[in-house]
Amino acid sequence: MAPEDLEDVELVQLAASGDEAAFGVLIDRFGGLVLGLARRKVGREDADDVAQDALFHIWRSLPSLREPRAFIGWLSRLVQNRAHRWIQQKQRKRVVLQQARTELLARAQHRSKESSSIETDELVHRLPDEMRLALQWKYIEGRSYDEIGDRLGMSFHQVDYLMRRARAALRKELERSESAKGGSA
Repeated sequence: MAPEDLEDVELVQLAASGDEAAFGVLIDRFGGLVLGLARRKVGREDADDVAQDALFHIWRSLPSLREPRAFIGWLSRLVQNRAHRWIQQKQRKRVVLQQARTELLARAQHRSKESSSIETDELVHRLPDEMRLALQWKYIEGRSYDEIGDRLGMSFHQVDYLMRRARAALRKELERSESAKGGSA
């Protein structure tokens, strides 16, 4: 009698004993169920991979099936377990990738800030002393124009003019630095 003509229970018994032809007939009969269960659990995108993984485990685990009449329930649980495991692994990979992405972004931002801060410090230090001190007192220490004027012996309007010139000079240095980077890249 050909495997195609056998009942499900007989096919399960033959496949459990290592009969590949009987297992092939089982796949023909229940492959749609396996794929449908996988699709419901993991979605269309991953269903084929989950179904293939489940079929491999069905083949390997068939000898441990005690009751061949319970094959369909056993098969359904096995597919659902494989799909659940697939989801967990995918989520773990997603979490690891997200953590790596976050870490890389944080490192890049830190390097960028460090680089930008060092570069700005260098540009500020190129300015004349009065301009450099005025910028530092205003933007780092938070001093008012009056306080800066007292320190430099200037009026409010002279400090205002000095600050405008200092910002313009710094802007010019930044543009010069950016164009030098663009030309060397």
